[in-house]
Amino acid sequence: MTQHMPFTSVIFDLDGTLIHSAPDIHAATAQILSEIDRPTLDLDTIISMIGRGIEVLLARALTATGGRPAPDEEAKILSRFRVIYNSRLTVLTRAYDGVPEMLAQLSSAGVQLGLCTNKPEAPAREAMQALDLLRYFPVVVGGDTLSVKKPDAAPLLHCMTLMSADPARTLYVGDSETDYRTARNAGLPIAYFTGGYQVTPIAGYAPEFELACTADVTRHTLF
Repeated sequence: MTQHMPFTSVIFDLDGTLIHSAPDIHAATAQILSEIDRPTLDLDTIISMIGRGIEVLLARALTATGGRPAPDEEAKILSRFRVIYNSRLTVLTRAYDGVPEMLAQLSSAGVQLGLCTNKPEAPAREAMQALDLLRYFPVVVGGDTLSVKKPDAAPLLHCMTLMSADPARTLYVGDSETDYRTARNAGLPIAYFTGGYQVTPIAGYAPEFELACTADVTRHTLF
């Protein structure tokens, strides 16, 4: 009997979807703000700023703590912020419950897996390697792989191209408005993890699937 698999390729977001990375992002943000004599921000506030890449995160943090400096000064702060965060990618970061087992199950069943994140590609790979998840992802597209980031459709479409994925049988999994808009812009269905980093309602929200935990995606790919 042939196993029914409506989706033969699944592409995942990273932060807030596969891994809970906010504590390390918060710690790195607190350090850079302290170094430039700005007040620190609490974890929930930082979570609300995650999703559009490190540049946007820093800009939002600076805006919230006194305003953005001149572009050349902000560039120096950003460079330092990258160093701080890259030095502690997985100090506090962990995979969400059930994620390693879910990835192993999908991979064993022959489902193609890809990663499409706004985190820069090298740190994304390093974090996934440290958490023993990279082995499931032959294709990784980061926020600096192309000249544009999500919610532009290009990174997700590029990931599909590298995977040779069938668009009609590809599912995207994410946790934020950025991910939701990316899926819509790319014309893909989305399995939306409701326990991620999105803190405000999404206008027009109507995902094909809702996930109480990311590991539940197996219900929609393996029957």
